Amino acid sequence: MITMVFMGHISFSQCTPDPNCTDPDGDGEFCPTEFPLAVEDVYYDQTLTVIAPVEQQGIQLHHIDILSIGNIPPGMNYQCQNNDCSFYPAVPKCVSVYGTPEIGSWGTYTLYLSIEIFMDVAGIPISLGVIEDSSAYVIIQPQIYADFSIDYDFENILCSYWEYELTYTGNATSEAIYNWNFGESIEVLSGEGQGPYLIRSTEYIGLDSISLVVEEGPYTSPEFSEVFSVDICEGLADNHQLQFTSQPNPFYDHILIEGLGNKKSRIEVYDLMGKNIKSFISNGNSIRLDLWDLQKGIYLMSVTNGEDTRTQKIVKQ
Repeated sequence: MITMVFMGHISFSQCTPDPNCTDPDGDGEFCPTEFPLAVEDVYYDQTLTVIAPVEQQGIQLHHIDILSIGNIPPGMNYQCQNNDCSFYPAVPKCVSVYGTPEIGSWGTYTLYLSIEIFMDVAGIPISLGVIEDSSAYVIIQPQIYADFSIDYDFENILCSYWEYELTYTGNATSEAIYNWNFGESIEVLSGEGQGPYLIRSTEYIGLDSISLVVEEGPYTSPEFSEVFSVDICEGLADNHQLQFTSQPNPFYDHILIEGLGNKKSRIEVYDLMGKNIKSFISNGNSIRLDLWDLQKGIYLMSVTNGEDTRTQKIVKQ
């Protein structure tokens, strides 16, 4: 229990134990159990109350010593109550890690605790040795974020030559510097700086990405990146006369096609490698395609009605 004490502690250099923190079972305790996150360049303090266990693996303990805490975030430090890092069983005592995380120090810091355990032999402390623990961590958040969103029709899929709006969703202002890195297939139709942008992809099939880093004042955001698939989503009919509807899309077990008219229609379902995996014939205005046995993923559905053919993307959830 004690090796978890510093899982998020960030505190003021002079602390007072929390009177509401108790250890009725004598197996060690620390309070609070959840800690707020720190933010770069913002002073942070958090008091932790520690109660050392009475025994460990059947051995009566005299006390434990926190010898050191390594990998403290830059700009921060720690201090035990009254500058004494010895913790005795059933006696509440506090520790603070305090300070202002440096600019650019955002990230997760694994803390390396060096703890010496002393057993009690007729009131005399005898060392059982030093243990090292690295299960604790501190999270420092950045001041600004580079998050953005794309108005996908299908999750993480850009349809070739379709237009999409890209919107910045972070917390920087319009005066910040926006370092966009648009993918090789992306064409920016409009937008600058913070955006929003109107974009489209000119590649037929493949993976691509967009990333952003924002700079404002002394702060630089972490890079935010969105990886997506570029693919054909719908092929136009030869003469644009085939205007059926298909739903739901994405689907779970079936798709209902309506608006086929009275002509005989042939429906083919292909995977993205072009392999035909399903075929259907409709002699009426509508047909239900049972596709429950398909694996989750993206498929192409081709509908031929007379001399007209239309192909569209379908997604199995």
